[in-house]
Amino acid sequence: MMNGLGNLGHLGRLGHVSTSGTNHPEVEASGRAFPIWNTKSGDNKLMSLSIHGRTEQIGTPTPANPVPMRSVGDTGLFLSVMPDKAGSDYQLLNIKEAMKKAGHDGILRSVNGIYDEVVYNGKEWKLIQRIGVSTGFTVTSISTLNSNGDLREVLIRGSVKGTQVTPDISVFYSNKFYYTGDSTSNKWNKVYGVWTNSLRYGFTVVYDITDYPTEEALKAMIEDESTIYYYVLFTPAEYSLDLPAITTYDEQTYFASNAAEVKPRMIARCKVSKALDYIREGLIGYYTGRGRSNTDENKNILPDLSGNGNDLENKNFTYTPESGYGDGYIQYDGVDDFSSVVKAMTNIDFTILFTISDVELLTGNSWSGLIYGSSYYLGINKGICFSSENRYIMNGNVSNTNFNISNKGKEIFVVGCFNGGKENKVIGITLGSINNSPIYACKQKIYDALIYNRELTEEEIKHNYKASCQYNGEDIDGKAGENNEF
Repeated sequence: MMNGLGNLGHLGRLGHVSTSGTNHPEVEASGRAFPIWNTKSGDNKLMSLSIHGRTEQIGTPTPANPVPMRSVGDTGLFLSVMPDKAGSDYQLLNIKEAMKKAGHDGILRSVNGIYDEVVYNGKEWKLIQRIGVSTGFTVTSISTLNSNGDLREVLIRGSVKGTQVTPDISVFYSNKFYYTGDSTSNKWNKVYGVWTNSLRYGFTVVYDITDYPTEEALKAMIEDESTIYYYVLFTPAEYSLDLPAITTYDEQTYFASNAAEVKPRMIARCKVSKALDYIREGLIGYYTGRGRSNTDENKNILPDLSGNGNDLENKNFTYTPESGYGDGYIQYDGVDDFSSVVKAMTNIDFTILFTISDVELLTGNSWSGLIYGSSYYLGINKGICFSSENRYIMNGNVSNTNFNISNKGKEIFVVGCFNGGKENKVIGITLGSINNSPIYACKQKIYDALIYNRELTEEEIKHNYKASCQYNGEDIDGKAGENNEF
């Protein structure tokens, strides 16, 4: 095992199509499962691949009702590389087993947007571990700060039972506490909520003395090996992995993992015969969460990649996993997040396309986003397309049947609609809400959003769907195991 990469190491970036040289164009692709189009066969065409850790926790943990932290590789992690989605032929790599042989536990975790990562550089493989695990916490002191009836706010001093915690990250995960970051008067409503500047120095928690009448009882629970803590390491660790080179196929190469419950996002960079990209003719707005981070210097700006200067400004984001940039997407919190620009445009025809998932309606009238005027709206409202033309787009197909993508969980959709036939006066663009205001905010993940000043043909719609699958991935069911089952 080797140590390195400074305090946090490389956290991952994703670009678009490389135009450097026409003889050897390159593309970057990503997702939980994705195709790379126009690949060439060989074991030297895939330039890089990374597999990202992810940790999920469903519910609010307390000592009486612990909530497990599920992560990539908990029950297996295989990578399949295939000539197509059907998997008629495939290369199967046992990623978890390689990590275990290198001395790791074979699980890829994340905390607050920072993740463990398996990296392939076209020749060699390695694991970068950025997340530490502590089974219990060594308590050196407990200090009572405030009281409210049976509730106590206490400062826990001590250290993790593992490699040193970074002082730069405050958030940590536990199966018995939930991180709130809240030291205000509202803390009394968050029993077993925790906050800290860094777990390196300890943490503050609100607890109920009827559950733990003595400090010794509280200490015993915090120190017990059944109390698990995930945290960001001060110095990432690197492990060399014994895995083979990856061979790409002619025309298409498909990547998928059959991790059981928590599937990793993967990013690949590959040489191709021809780079497939979104249709550019008529594109007046192009926004993406790929390659963005909550630590970007320009994080408040969502740039317009169409080159037309219609940049959006992010409003009310806290730049956390719940409100900001995720791993390849923009996370809107459904409370007051939105991105917007006031821009006057007059046109007859428009086409909008969203690559989107996890649409949750926290209010009765949530808007995913739209282009709008004083009497003109074109967008997605309550998971349903809002358009007067009654022509809708769903995953590359055009029909007169509207869609509803609300409350469908993690499934990724590429949806949109047309509007034309009369002059439409637009005064602005908003994502995450409506009318340059948070009043109708929608909780969702937006991967890409495209706006055209013309109606795309059905062939162009199918082309853009293929491009979105390459850039953002698609859903593919599977389970961990040696069989290539999806």
